[in-house]
Formats: sequence, structure tokens, C-alpha cells
Amino acid sequence: MSLDTASLKSSREDKDRLTRSCCEGVSYIDTINQSLPSDDKVAKITSICKALSDPVRVKMLFALQDYEICVGEMSNLLGISQSHVSHQFRILRRYKIVDYTKDKKMSFYRIVNDDAKQMLAIADKKIKEE
Repeated sequence: MSLDTASLKSSREDKDRLTRSCCEGVSYIDTINQSLPSDDKVAKITSICKALSDPVRVKMLFALQDYEICVGEMSNLLGISQSHVSHQFRILRRYKIVDYTKDKKMSFYRIVNDDAKQMLAIADKKIKEE
């Protein structure tokens, strides 16, 4: 069975298990509303998605999975300027995805958001399966 055939089969199975809710028929709006995440949780999920929306930041996060890396080393790794790396790290810090530790004059960055790490792992696994 090809991947496309498997995806279609999975899609049909999902459709078969779903409950229909309609404004002009049987409505489950109250039940659906109870299952929605809080505004705070949605904001956190959105932050992670925004942080992962840039290819450079995604590469940086993959590099940081098992390492603490300074700006200069990340610049060398990705072949981009240190100012570009610093800018991307500022964005990742704003979204609370990474933090850093100072060691003398150097700042070593690491991932501090386990949810972002898990999202990367899930995306990586999904792409490998295709």
C-alpha cells in the first residue's frame, strides 16, 4: 500500500469516527467549547508555532537539542552572520523557547521549552515517515 493510499484510508477512518455538529441540526457546541484549550494555553501554542515558523530558527533549535551553543559557534555552523544569529536568539528568547548562561564573555544558549522540543521531534518523525 502506497503512502498516499494509506493516508486516504486513515482520512476515511477519521471521518467515520467523527461526530457531526451543525448549527441547523444536532449541535454539540457546548461539549466542543468545553474541550477548547484556555486562552493562555492557545497563546503558548501560538508562540511555539511562531518560533518554529522560520527555517533558520528551526535549524538552530535542532542544533540545540543536545548542546549549549554560543552565538559564534552557531554562526559558524549555519554560515550566517553573528548579528543574524543573535537576532534569531532574541526572538526565541522572547517566545521563551531558549535561554542562555553567561560564561565569562560568552553566552551559551540552550532549549528550555520541552514542548517546543517535542514539536520538533514530532515534525521530524512525520517527515521521515513520508
